[in-house]
Amino acid sequence: MDLSQPLAMEKPEGWDYLKPVGNLLALNLIYWAGSRYVLNNDYSYIGPQSIINNFEQGFVWDSDEFGVNQFGHPYQGAGYQTGARAVGFGFWGAIPYTVLGSLQWEFFMENTPPSYNDLVTTSVGGVVLGEVLFRLSSAFLDPSSRGFERVAREGGSLVISPIYGIARLVSGDAARLGEMEGTQPVSIKFGVGFNDFNSSDLSGGVLNLGLDVGIIYGDFVDDGRPFAPFDWFAMRGGVNYRPSDFQAADFDLSGLLARWGFGCGSGNDCVWGPAMHYDYHQTPAFEVGTSSAGILALGRFDLGVGGLKLYAGLDLEVIALGGFDSPYVESATGRAYNLGSGGFGRAALVLDRPGWFQLRGYSSRYYVRTVKGVTSHDWAGITGAKLEVPIHWGLGVSVGLVLYDRLGVSEDYPRVESWNVAQELRLYWKL
Repeated sequence: MDLSQPLAMEKPEGWDYLKPVGNLLALNLIYWAGSRYVLNNDYSYIGPQSIINNFEQGFVWDSDEFGVNQFGHPYQGAGYQTGARAVGFGFWGAIPYTVLGSLQWEFFMENTPPSYNDLVTTSVGGVVLGEVLFRLSSAFLDPSSRGFERVAREGGSLVISPIYGIARLVSGDAARLGEMEGTQPVSIKFGVGFNDFNSSDLSGGVLNLGLDVGIIYGDFVDDGRPFAPFDWFAMRGGVNYRPSDFQAADFDLSGLLARWGFGCGSGNDCVWGPAMHYDYHQTPAFEVGTSSAGILALGRFDLGVGGLKLYAGLDLEVIALGGFDSPYVESATGRAYNLGSGGFGRAALVLDRPGWFQLRGYSSRYYVRTVKGVTSHDWAGITGAKLEVPIHWGLGVSVGLVLYDRLGVSEDYPRVESWNVAQELRLYWKL
């Protein structure tokens, strides 16, 4: 489907450069108030002395829970990035405000010392996640719509990116009529069904309810038109739930910052360019979350047989900072995971015959070398295959198999090695 996405913004001038500062301060105040008066977190009891102490002590490595550091902080950073985008700044111009928002929180809004890992994950992960949320939020909008449709569009935008929706309400843009400023193709696919997890000893499976969503935004083809950062991105999120326990949670997105075409045969389209990547995986075999940047290559090939098309992707990234769970690190550091840097790579192939079937295979590989924690080298992989068969009206059924594997090697502790297999059965709906 085509969704409107009014991304053309006026160049900020004068006092406009202070608007994102107001947004990030307001956002941090909201987060702090929730922590202090709703959750009653110890770190939220702040005052002049706590601020002085933070500046005197300087940066440390913190021991917050894995989900807080690897997902919560990137989401918080996304609000800073979106807050700047919402008042007219472009992708690059918004990044300094994302870093500033993280610094303001670390030094002023907690009574614990500022954290190296929080600054990196909030900034790098926040830039990626914030840009994606801003664009998806924008995709709901149509300045020419009226009545119930207008309310529904503005409400959907608010849910996806609250700070953008609030900025539109405050500025009056939420009610102001205007013209459409362009469209981007957006493919959205929802899935619901079951997963059966099996451990390496095959002693028995664990049946879970699985929910997921996949989004492909824009078109990567080099058609000569200008290309802005994240004019193309792919995102997937999902959870596998068994009463009282999440068996797995996956969130993964990659976006092109720029793209250049290269020759790959007549009738085919191939591009490459710099990219950014953010992910969070809580699986039966391992937990890993990374923020990275690197190179992404994409190709679309017409096989010339029965309307078959082949899509290919190769993603090679440098992990700025990642978290990787370890059974040994908690006793040594107070956290249940190592922090480190390394590399990420993914290869994917999709064979597609529209209206008939789509067969997808992929393999994502991680390597993280510990920077803070128990000294180790950690490898992990997510490898899968999925067959989708459409039925009618965008509905279809899919079956798949996913292998989660991990290997941890440390000089001081026994080797860690495990794998799990997940069998999937889904009913999906493609918009």
